[in-house]
Amino acid sequence: MFPKYPLLYVLFLLLLVSGCRQLTKTPDTIDCYYLQYEIKYMEEMAGDIPTKILPRKMEAYYSKRYVYTRIDGFFNQFTLVQIADLKRNQVSTLLDFFGTHVSYTGSKGELPAAVMELEGLEMRFTKDTATLGGFLSERIEVETADSQYDIYYTPEIKVRHPNISTPYTMVKYPLTSFRIQLSQLKMHLTCKKSEYKPVDYEMFSIPEEYKQVNRAAMEEIINNLFTKD
Repeated sequence: MFPKYPLLYVLFLLLLVSGCRQLTKTPDTIDCYYLQYEIKYMEEMAGDIPTKILPRKMEAYYSKRYVYTRIDGFFNQFTLVQIADLKRNQVSTLLDFFGTHVSYTGSKGELPAAVMELEGLEMRFTKDTATLGGFLSERIEVETADSQYDIYYTPEIKVRHPNISTPYTMVKYPLTSFRIQLSQLKMHLTCKKSEYKPVDYEMFSIPEEYKQVNRAAMEEIINNLFTKD
């Protein structure tokens, strides 16, 4: 059965589609948990670089869709950003070094460029707790092929499966204390400060000035950060 006034019917459909697009418009801001992590280096040297001159904090923003982490090098020599798209299960790595901008977006389930896998990873969830960065956190005993240590996560931040930028993807809530290795850089990060606040939605997009490279190229650039040449 066809409508009696087809032109009016078409106009109605156009208005309906237009209204739906407005309803799904990307917001200008998004509410996030901001966590500031203290970085402790597990070795005195990372390749040819003394770790005492490297950054002492990492910033992270947790939203229901994205996780954004950032480390700024001293004197703005480099900035390393990871943007985790939790819906797509993909992580983009952005590197700004001496004004050169490159990015790499991994495939689904792939660890970020230069983040090392943990061989023989086993975890035991305990009921032990500690307060880290203002969040009640639960302890996990970790064992790998060559080490044993504890990490912590907090179920107080209601973001599900946010750890796709780390080897601890099976932990369902944000980590508040954990170890990670980026290229030759071995770090232990612990949450010290936190805040709930709105941030610009554009933070979770790759800026136009970043040139896409493949994983091998990104890892070579990151590795070269730890050499004197």
